[in-house]
Amino acid sequence: MSKRMENAAGTAETEAVMKLDIREKKVLYVYGCPDYHNTVTRLKWLVSLTVDQEAKRWLLALARKMETEGSKDWHSCFYHHLRMEMGGYFRAKKFMKAVESSTNREEDMYEEAV
Repeated sequence: MSKRMENAAGTAETEAVMKLDIREKKVLYVYGCPDYHNTVTRLKWLVSLTVDQEAKRWLLALARKMETEGSKDWHSCFYHHLRMEMGGYFRAKKFMKAVESSTNREEDMYEEAV
C-alpha cells in the first residue's frame, strides 16, 4: 500500500505504508533481519518448515506481503523501528505481568489479615 503526500516543494510523492498485525510483527521480530532479501528468504524457509496448513497459509501471506509491499530502500529503517516497537511491547507486557502478580499477592495478604 502507498499513500500520496506532498513534500515541501509541493510535488507529490508516494510514501510506503505497510500495515502489520501483532502476530506478523512478532514473526518479523524473531525471523527478520536488516537485510531485505534475507528476511524474505527466511520467511519462505519458515513456510516450507511449517507443518500446520493454516499457519503455512498465513506465513506465506506474510512473505508475499513483505515481497510486494516491502522495499529494499527502506527495509533497514523499517526493521530497526520494528525492533524498537516490539522491544517496548515486550517490556510493557513484562511490566503488566509484574503488576498483576503483585496485585494478587496484596489481595491475598489483605484477605488473610481480615
